Formats: sequence, C-alpha cells, structure tokens
Amino acid sequence: MLVAGALALSGCASPAGGVNPLPPIASAEYRVDAGDKLHVEVQDLKDASADYIVDETGAISLPMVKNVPVRGLSYREVATAIEDALRSHQILLNPKVSVQPLELRPFYIMGEVGKPGEYPYRQGMTVFSAVSVAGGYTYRAKSDSVVITRTIGGKTVTGSATEKTYILPGDRIRVYERWF
Repeated sequence: MLVAGALALSGCASPAGGVNPLPPIASAEYRVDAGDKLHVEVQDLKDASADYIVDETGAISLPMVKNVPVRGLSYREVATAIEDALRSHQILLNPKVSVQPLELRPFYIMGEVGKPGEYPYRQGMTVFSAVSVAGGYTYRAKSDSVVITRTIGGKTVTGSATEKTYILPGDRIRVYERWF
C-alpha cells in the first residue's frame, strides 16, 4: 500500500523538481556573443567608429581590418582585440579603442507567467526581475523553482534556478505549473 502511494505521488512531481541546479556563472563579467550590438569608438580613426552587430560567427567587421573575432570576450578584451587588429594591419601605431554595449540579446520566458515571450535583457537581471517583466506568475505557477536553458561555451546547459539566480542574454526560462 505504501509503495502504491509513493508511486502515485511520484507521478505528480513537477518537471522542474528532477532537474539539477544550473551551474553558477564563472564570472559576473559579461561575455559578448552573436546578436549583440556594440558601439566602437576608435580615437583618430572616425571611419571605424560606429555601431556593429556581432555576426553568427562571433565576429564584427571593421573597415580596413575585416573580421575581428569577439565571441566570448569581455568589452575590454574586445577593445584590445580591435587595437591588436589595427596595429597588425599597420593602420594605427598606438590605437585607443573603447567598446560599449548598445543592445544585448533578449531573454525568453515561457510557461506560467502573465505574458510569455521575448524581452530585452538588462545587466544584473535575476529570475525574479525577468518574471516581473513578463507580468508575474500565474496563479498556477510553481514559483519556488524555474528551469533555465542557456548556452555556455557553445554547449546547451539546462538547470533549475531560484528567483535570486542571475540570468544572461539568450537565456530561455521555463516556469512550470504546480501540481497541487
């Protein structure tokens, strides 16, 4: 009788309950990826100062330099990569470059929230703020744990998260229905 009761209850478990926790983010520093829009300023080279979108290969294309790989780099590392490219192509001897984010990849939220969909990412967002932007939890939502799918180093990782978990651009957040 006890076994039958346990089996009956195990069939009612929420999908989020069996998912391992999402691995912690290695660094709080944002890493650039395809789809990000960056503003690049190059001192003494007005033609190169512009807005660039990171393409699907993870590169930006500057005049006279062609492609500069930037996927996985911080903003400071992107600036250094551009400086190195300008130096190696002998365009500037001592380039000074600054890089600022304009638009980051959106995040996606689905399931038991008021308005599921695609939303713009803001740095420092948590699951709580993402759910708030999406209209809050529905009355059926399992609000103590959600599942996030994200790409880390080119690999898709899925794990459970709490309202305090930081999200990243491109994250896909799933809020499940509670079972009772």
